Amino acid sequence: MKYPTLLIVGTSLLSIRLFHLYIVHSWYVPDEYWQSLEIAHYITFGFGYRTWEWIVGIRSYISVSWIVIIYQILKYFSLDTLQLLIWSPRFLQTLFSTYSDYCFVCWIQKRAKCSNVFWPLVCYMTNPFLAYCSTRTLVNTLETNLTTIALYYYPWSLKSKDVTFLWIVAFVCIIRPTAIIVWIPLIVFDFFAHKRYNVNNLARYICIGLTSIIFSITLDTYLHGSFVVTQWNFLYYNIIKKVNAHYSIENWYWYFVSGLPPVLGPVFFIFIYCFIKKLRFINLYDTDSKLVITVFWSLSVLSMVAHKEQRFLLPLFPMIFFITSEQISVVCKKFIKLGTLTVILNIIVLIYLGRYHQIGSTSVMSHLAELPQHSKLLFLMPCHSTPLFSHLHMNITARILTCEPNLHGISNYTDEADVFFENPNKWLEESYSAESKKNLPTHIVMFDQLLNKVQAFLTRGKCKNILTIFHSDFPSARTGQYIYVFSCIK
Repeated sequence: MKYPTLLIVGTSLLSIRLFHLYIVHSWYVPDEYWQSLEIAHYITFGFGYRTWEWIVGIRSYISVSWIVIIYQILKYFSLDTLQLLIWSPRFLQTLFSTYSDYCFVCWIQKRAKCSNVFWPLVCYMTNPFLAYCSTRTLVNTLETNLTTIALYYYPWSLKSKDVTFLWIVAFVCIIRPTAIIVWIPLIVFDFFAHKRYNVNNLARYICIGLTSIIFSITLDTYLHGSFVVTQWNFLYYNIIKKVNAHYSIENWYWYFVSGLPPVLGPVFFIFIYCFIKKLRFINLYDTDSKLVITVFWSLSVLSMVAHKEQRFLLPLFPMIFFITSEQISVVCKKFIKLGTLTVILNIIVLIYLGRYHQIGSTSVMSHLAELPQHSKLLFLMPCHSTPLFSHLHMNITARILTCEPNLHGISNYTDEADVFFENPNKWLEESYSAESKKNLPTHIVMFDQLLNKVQAFLTRGKCKNILTIFHSDFPSARTGQYIYVFSCIK
């Protein structure tokens, strides 16, 4: 690729991702904050909230180390303002996503069978779900970036003997052990296609794996405070003890019916067509065939895990768009208006999701950050419904409803959030009625759905509504259309 083309492509990709960064301000899942910014804030500034995952040691600190470095730099130069703490990690994530996008462009130009990759790239870059997640500090986003880069470096040609991709794969499997599911077929293909079953190549595989795991154990043990192998703990708690089922259980076919179709949009139908077509003529030396087998394998294995989420499918996106690239190009060239309309609708969906849907969870934090430090916050919301100290940056007293899984095998176990929502008034009476006034919250944050159920407690505490913020057009049983902030200061 010539330099002017490189400059144009890079600038275009960066501009698109910066647009996504500007658009996406909404709440998606707790992990974006509680498994990244929150723990990095705790490490850097000495206060924050550590969820059970970090206490028992199922998360590798490697996944947040880059955020810790950013925070340490800001702290060293006394630039740790709230806005920089919130947006600098997202900006760096945007740059990393842009580089992975560039690797995807190079990969698809070099390996895809379509003569013109314009429409496949447009569909890839404007996919609402990918754009929605590409600037978020989710470990799934980082996993997708690393997967895309590894796919670019993967030796698709038999002439290539390069194993650079193995270092990237080792790194991504350390931060996200389930990534090994995606990479097992491709590693097997590489191992046998390039006849790596001699002593030298086996030693290289083992060396890369051991170096990576030793580095992970060293860093995690140091920051955890005792010896820990986070990858083993991750598999033990999620696969053996199945504690992830505490958060939701879906049917085995969920990814095929409710998981993949909504996040791919119209491309899903093209993918099904390409998938069936390719299955009829599998060639293990063909790039598309390898990717089809990898996607099918990954979806099959992930479907056996009880807890399912759409974001777990993100690492498959570059593979799916590669497989469908030729057909996307054909369809969009034949129906240009349809392709253009799809892109426009993608942008509209992204703007709605990024600027309006579930916007209250992040908006309310900017108001809470202006409260006096002696304030005491009580969040009567589903656990982790908002960010916390990473979006307050002050050592304030705050209480949330917790939702830890049953880690100790307690019979008839119910987490705190479920106990509260079963009988809010009883929980409030037991938690605060017998306490002295100085221990009562000064501010209560909750969704409007809860108001009638706790009105008596608010009246008794002489709490007044001081802020109402729009959250979502689609309220649920525990989340509402608006977020209320009550002040209980006498």
